[in-house]
Amino acid sequence: MRLEDMKYEFPKMPKEMSDMIKREVEKQVKMEQPQFGKNRRRTGRIAAASLAAVMLCGTTVFAGVGIYRMQQEKAGAHGVNVSISDHTAGNSNTVVETQKTLSIPNVKLEVGYLPEGMVETENGKYSFENALNQGGVSMAFFRMDNGDDKFQVQQGDVVSSEDFSANGHDAVYLQYPDLYEEDLTFNQRIYVAFTDVHYVMEMYVASDVSKEEAFKIAESVKLVPTEDLQDENLVVAQNWSECQEHAEEAEGVEFEARITASKEEMKHTHAIGDSFSLGEGLDAKVSKVQVADDISLLDASLLDEDFRKEVDEDGTLRPATLQYVREGGLDALSEEVKSREAAQKLVYATIEYTNTTKAEMTDVLFSANLPRIAEADGQMRIVEDEKPGEGDEWQRVINHGLSSFWEMTYYDVHGGERGNNYIASIKPGETVTVHVAWIVLEEELDKLYLSLDTNGGCYEFDDSSLETGYVDVRQ
Repeated sequence: MRLEDMKYEFPKMPKEMSDMIKREVEKQVKMEQPQFGKNRRRTGRIAAASLAAVMLCGTTVFAGVGIYRMQQEKAGAHGVNVSISDHTAGNSNTVVETQKTLSIPNVKLEVGYLPEGMVETENGKYSFENALNQGGVSMAFFRMDNGDDKFQVQQGDVVSSEDFSANGHDAVYLQYPDLYEEDLTFNQRIYVAFTDVHYVMEMYVASDVSKEEAFKIAESVKLVPTEDLQDENLVVAQNWSECQEHAEEAEGVEFEARITASKEEMKHTHAIGDSFSLGEGLDAKVSKVQVADDISLLDASLLDEDFRKEVDEDGTLRPATLQYVREGGLDALSEEVKSREAAQKLVYATIEYTNTTKAEMTDVLFSANLPRIAEADGQMRIVEDEKPGEGDEWQRVINHGLSSFWEMTYYDVHGGERGNNYIASIKPGETVTVHVAWIVLEEELDKLYLSLDTNGGCYEFDDSSLETGYVDVRQ
């Protein structure tokens, strides 16, 4: 399963925003390695810093002064247009000053209400203590630099929608189908127009937050003008004009992931037991790979709730449920066409990291991804999710098991300021052993390759991973 295909599992950033962040990160990726949090998403302070550099400049817009209202309009049976329009026309009591300069202030975020048990995990992100970084609400902001009335988004696959007032600000609530059964999914969304400071909030709401609680949170949000650019609650927002510009540039252009590589490009592939360089004086060796039907190889004290959901009382892995879904849109809702169960296995690898330099290494980042690769038509190909055939009524597959993640889901060495996947210290000539694990579908065991490159990904080929070399761990 590709992370970008997980329609409701994580808040999906607007494509135009993610494209901009991607460009900034690509420029500076050599400056800082990303970290891997427990939510298994790659993050990096450099992305936030780049974004802040672009967006935290003072902005001035030229617009008429009027009465701006956010509202929804139906688009098909299950589509909704959310927009802000100028309601000044026809109101004889309103004096309009055209082309008046409006200064958009920098603002800080204040949230006056959170449900019991919900805590802040980072600015604008909140989740329950018993499900940290897995649900709750996540807030994104847009700076309406080209005028409040330029805001418009269209959403399909909407089960229900509703206008409401959030502490005097116009707001719209949207609910989407929840196809993930008991899993936490972001199946609700709220837009709030802060026309007094010319911002729009897009709040992603997970399935563990009721509609009523989501309204209370949205109603408690305040955007307070500030001149303190070091304030920890400072809002980082994207200029709406840039969103529109990037959307226009991207219209009709589809990103194609690099899912094939020649055998020559795969010439650096290693076998289990081979030592190879990760660069900068750090060598690695995958010394052992084990496959099991249960999780007895793992340290129970390190397992989170996600792992425990995958096993029976005796620790045996349950099968994953694969759900075949027909995609919704403006005139239809997403729905299940069929489902099946598929056996899961634990893959447990022992990896040795050796410092070949004469100086101590500290806070050494490690990562281990497990892409599925197979030979097809004389080339090596990333094996993506099952694709529909002719006559099939479904468009995508949802894997409800942890086997949907190709990133490491377990590791037994923790370090760094967040206590995640860093080795605190490796002395000259020393070898540190790390154990990592994944849950995979049994039917994928003959397609497993391991990547230890911290610069590359796992859902497509990249030059860095090909140069470092994959480890052939097929079973």
